[in-house]
Amino acid sequence: MKMLNFSKRGFTLIELVIVLGISLTILGFITINLVNFQQKVSINSIIDTLTSDIKSQQTKAMVGAGSGNSYGIYFQEDRYVLFSGQSYSSTNSSNFTSMLDANSVFTNITFPGNAVVFSKQSGEISGFVNGSNAITIKENNGSNQKTVILNKYGVIVSVN
Repeated sequence: MKMLNFSKRGFTLIELVIVLGISLTILGFITINLVNFQQKVSINSIIDTLTSDIKSQQTKAMVGAGSGNSYGIYFQEDRYVLFSGQSYSSTNSSNFTSMLDANSVFTNITFPGNAVVFSKQSGEISGFVNGSNAITIKENNGSNQKTVILNKYGVIVSVN
């Protein structure tokens, strides 16, 4: 009598389901971490650009670029506008608007009139009020946010 040799080769359905379940769980964690990382990078990118624009506007005021006026930044929820002069005018053709990412907004704008104006020559913030010198950048779909605080000299003293 000949013996039948049943050798098991391959995987059972239960083994395949378990491996797929573990793989999908790991993939889910990786995806969530990548999304959170992207949001943090987005806020940091906005802060880097804003910092550069603040320094640029202050430098223009100090060296008397163009017409030798004061220069400033006007904040709105989804953008900020670089302008020249003592106050923001929406009709000035020399204004430059910088839009935020679609997922980011400015909140808690405490600057008087939503604007920071740098005095010509000194570069100090005109009408500086201590406690009214911060702006918060927040992600719409998350809890990531950072607050930028300026001192009366126009220097960013804190980003947290």
